[in-house]
Amino acid sequence: MIDVRESTDKLKILIVDDSELNRELLAGMLEDEYEIYQVENGKKAIDILEENREQFKLVLLDINMPVMDGYEVLSIMKRRKWLDKLPVIVISAEISGESVKKAYELGASDYFVRPFNVAIVLRRVRNTITLYDNISSNLKDAVTMLSTIFYRILKIDLEADSYEIIEQRNNDPLRELYQKESISACLKDVAEKGYIHEEDYKEYTEFCSLEHLKKIFLDGSQYASLQYRRVLEGQYRWVSMEIVRSTEYREDNQQVVMYIRDINDDYLKLLQIAMCHTLDSVGIVSANISQGICLSFAGRRDELECQSEESIDTYIQRVSEMIPMPESREHFCQVFSQQNMLKRFTEGTAALSMEAAFFYSEEQQPCVLRINVDMACNSFSREIEGVLHFTDITVAYLIENVPQKIYQKDYENIIIIDAKREKMIKTDVLSSVISDYLKKEEAYEGCRSYSSHRAVIESERERFKKCVELSTIKEGLRKDKQYFFTIHETDKTGEVRLKRYSYIYIDERVDVIVGTREDITEFSEKDVLTGGYNRWGFIRTTERLLNEVPDRTKYAVLFFNVKNFKAVNELFGVESGDVVLQNIFRTLTHSKLSPVITARVESDHFVCLVENKNLDFEELTSVCDNKFIKDGKCMNLIIRCGIFYVEEKPMKISGMIDRAKLAKRYITDEYVQPYMVYDQSMQVAYVDKAKLAGELQEGIAKEQFKVYYQPVIDTKTGKIASAEALIRWIHPDKGFISPALFIPALEENGHISELDFYVLKKVWQFISDRCENNKFVVPISVNLSWMDFYDEIMMEKILKEMDRFRENGREHMARFEITETSYAAIRENRSGILESLRIKNAKILLDDFGSGFSSFGMLQDYDFDILKIDMSFIRKIGENPKTKSIVHSIIGMAHEIGIKTVAEGVETEEQVSFLRQSGCDYIQGYYYSKPLPEEEFVEFLEKADAE
Repeated sequence: MIDVRESTDKLKILIVDDSELNRELLAGMLEDEYEIYQVENGKKAIDILEENREQFKLVLLDINMPVMDGYEVLSIMKRRKWLDKLPVIVISAEISGESVKKAYELGASDYFVRPFNVAIVLRRVRNTITLYDNISSNLKDAVTMLSTIFYRILKIDLEADSYEIIEQRNNDPLRELYQKESISACLKDVAEKGYIHEEDYKEYTEFCSLEHLKKIFLDGSQYASLQYRRVLEGQYRWVSMEIVRSTEYREDNQQVVMYIRDINDDYLKLLQIAMCHTLDSVGIVSANISQGICLSFAGRRDELECQSEESIDTYIQRVSEMIPMPESREHFCQVFSQQNMLKRFTEGTAALSMEAAFFYSEEQQPCVLRINVDMACNSFSREIEGVLHFTDITVAYLIENVPQKIYQKDYENIIIIDAKREKMIKTDVLSSVISDYLKKEEAYEGCRSYSSHRAVIESERERFKKCVELSTIKEGLRKDKQYFFTIHETDKTGEVRLKRYSYIYIDERVDVIVGTREDITEFSEKDVLTGGYNRWGFIRTTERLLNEVPDRTKYAVLFFNVKNFKAVNELFGVESGDVVLQNIFRTLTHSKLSPVITARVESDHFVCLVENKNLDFEELTSVCDNKFIKDGKCMNLIIRCGIFYVEEKPMKISGMIDRAKLAKRYITDEYVQPYMVYDQSMQVAYVDKAKLAGELQEGIAKEQFKVYYQPVIDTKTGKIASAEALIRWIHPDKGFISPALFIPALEENGHISELDFYVLKKVWQFISDRCENNKFVVPISVNLSWMDFYDEIMMEKILKEMDRFRENGREHMARFEITETSYAAIRENRSGILESLRIKNAKILLDDFGSGFSSFGMLQDYDFDILKIDMSFIRKIGENPKTKSIVHSIIGMAHEIGIKTVAEGVETEEQVSFLRQSGCDYIQGYYYSKPLPEEEFVEFLEKADAE
C-alpha cells in the first residue's frame, strides 16, 4: 500500500493509469506544484482511497485499464459518496461524445486527451481543484445556514430504501431513531414510538410509505410536503416535512432530499419559505401586500433600502430606475406591483421571480440581480404578507451565459470588458476571471491593454491598433453579434505564429464583452472531415512526442490505405464516402491498438503512431476487415497497412510515413495478411520497381512477358469451360518478377495499357492457332485495367482487334474481365464501351464481385454475362456461417438477372461441395489447377479433349 504522508505542504494528486509512460509524463508536468502518487489500475486506486481519500485533492483517472477500468472506479466512488469531496478528471487517447457523456453521468468533473499538453493539464488541474474548493466551501456555508432552519436534512434513495444524513442537530430528541439502515424503518419508528400526534398519525404513516413517495416522484412531481404535529414531553409543535426531487434523480435511482423544520410560529413559517433566497442577498424587504406598504429593510446595498411605510408601488418604481433596459424596467414594475402580486396569490401562486441587470451608479460595475417575492397569508390577520429578496447572481449569470466554447478551449488570454465604463480585467483562466470580475479592474486603453501588442509583427501593428479599438469591437458586434480578426505574432523562439482575437457579448444589455486570444497556427494541422490531425499535424505532434520520450524505438508508424476507395464516392456519393472515412478514423482511434496519435494524411490514407506493446497483429487484421452497408448494399471494405518501426537514428517523420507506405505496397494478399512490416530491402526493391517500368518496352519486344492460363471448370460436368489469362515476367537478369511488383509500377507510370494489349494479342493468337489446326480450345478471358478505360487509343485498338477476330467467327471466344476499380473510369470516359464489346459478341465478366463498394452499382448500371465472386468470400466458407448465406444469395441474385457465376480462389473439397449445392456455374482455383504456362495449358487441353 502506498504511504500517503501528511507532512508536506503540497496538495496531493493520485494518478491512475496502466501506462507507466503516461503516469511519468503527467507526474513530470505536475510534480513542481503537487505531491504525486501513482497506481497502475483502478483496484489499487480504490484501496488507497478507502483509507486516504481525505488526503487527496484530485484524481487523474485513465478510462481504459486492466483489472478495473475508469468507469468502474467512478461508479464505486459515486456509490460511496466520495465524489462529493474528491473531483476526478478522466484521461484517454481520445474521448468520444458518448464516452464523455458516460464519464460525466458517473460524476467526472472534467477530461483531457492524450497526447498531453502541459499548459492544458496544468490549467485544468488548477481550475478543477479551485472550483471544487469553492463549491465545497459554498456548500458547507449553505448547509450551516440551512441548519438554522431545518433540524434534519436527509438525502434519500427511495429505490434502495437508504439514506444519508446531511445535517442533524445534536439536541434533536429523535436523533437516536435515525440509526437504522433503511429510511422506511426510521420513519416508521418515529410514528410507532409515539412522537406523532394521534390526529396526524394516519396521514403521517400514509405519506411516509415508501411506495407512496415513489409514486409521487415517478409521476413527475418535483416536490412533496406534509405538515404534522410532533409530540415531545406532552407538548406538540407543528412540523413541516418537505421532500425535493434531486438533480441526480432517475427512475432506477430515486434520489430525493428531505427537510424537516419547525413551522409552529407563523412568522418563522414565512421566513423559512423565503430562506432559500437569502443566500447572497444584497437586500431583503418585508411588506404587507394587502395594505401595499413596505415594513422593513435589511441588506448590504443602501440603494435598495425602502422607507418606513413607503408604498410598494413607489418603492418598485424607484428601484426600477437602476435597470438600464426599458423593457426590463417595465417588466419589473409590472411583476412586483401590489395589484399583480395580490392577483397572482389569489390564483394560487405564492412566489414570483425575475432577473435583471442593474447599475447602482455610473461609477460602479454593472450587476445582475435575481428578484424574488415569497407570499403567505397571515393566519391571524388574514392579510397577505411577503418578503422581497434581491440576490446578486452576477457570477453565476456570467458563468451561465458565457458561450460554452469559451470553456472548451484553452486560450492564451481572456479579457472581460465593461464597455460602458471602458474598464476591463484580463487573465488566462476564465474560472478565476468570473470571480475576480467583481473585485479588480483596470482601464481599457486599446492596444496598450494587450501585453501581446509588442509581439505583433511590424507590418501588421497599425491594423492591430485599429482592430482593438473599443469602437471597432462594438461596431463589429453590432453588425454580426461576434467580432474577430487574425494577426501574426512572433513568439519567444522567434517563430511567427497566427493568433485569433475573438469578441462576443456576455450581456449586451450592460455592454459586457468577453474577448479571447488563441494560437490557431495548428488549426492548419487539423483535418476538417475527421476532426483529427492532417499530415502536417501528425508530423508536428509526433516529432514533439518522440523528442520528449526516453526511448523512441518503442513506437511504430502505421500507414493505412482503403483499397479502391474512389469507387465509394461514385457508387454512394461523396457524403457517404465522407461518412466511411469518419468511421475508419474512429475505428482506428478506438481500436485496441490504442494509437497515441491518429491522422488522415490525404483522401483515404491514414497514419497512426502506436506503442509497440499495443501492436497486436490479430487486432490489426480485424481493424483492416470492414464492411459498409447502405440501402441494402453490403460491401467489403479492404484496408491495407504498412508498418515502420521507429529507429534510434534521427529521421524525419515524413520519411517514416513514406517507409510505412512503401511497406504497404508489398502486401501480396490482403485477404490473408493485410499488413506488411518495412525492411531495408523494400527501399532497394522500390528503386528496382521504378526501373522495371522503364524496361517495359524492351520486355515486350523480347517477349520476356509470358501468358499463363488458369482453367475455369464447369461445376456440373467437372470439365474445363474456359480460362483466364494471367501475365508473368521472366526477366533475363532478375528472373521471375511478381505481378504484385510490376503491375502497380506500370499503372503508376501509365504503361499498363501497353501490357494489356500485348496479352490480348497473345491470347487471341493462341486461340486462332488452335482453331486453325482444328485443336480443342476454350474461351479465354483477358483482364482490362481501370486505366485502359481512360486510354481512348487503347479502346479503339481493342475494338479493331475484335472486328478482326469476328471475321474468322471466333468472337464467342473473346472475354473481358473488369473489376469495380474500373467503375469510375467507365462512367466518366467510356460509358458505351462495354455495350460495344457485347454487341460484337464478346462476353463481359465482372471480376472480384463484393470486394468493394461499386460491385452492386456496376450490376445495376451495366449488363454482364458472368459474375466472378471474390475469393475473400470463398475462403471464409466453413469459417463464418454468414458467408455461406451471402455466397448463396449472390448466386441466386445473379441467376435471377440472367448472369452466370464463377467462384474464384477455390481450394478445398468443402468449398467445391457447397458451391455445387448452391448452383454456382463455374469454379476457378488451385483445387483444379494453378495458372499454367502455355505449354502446360496445352497439355491440360489435350487431356481434357481426350476424356
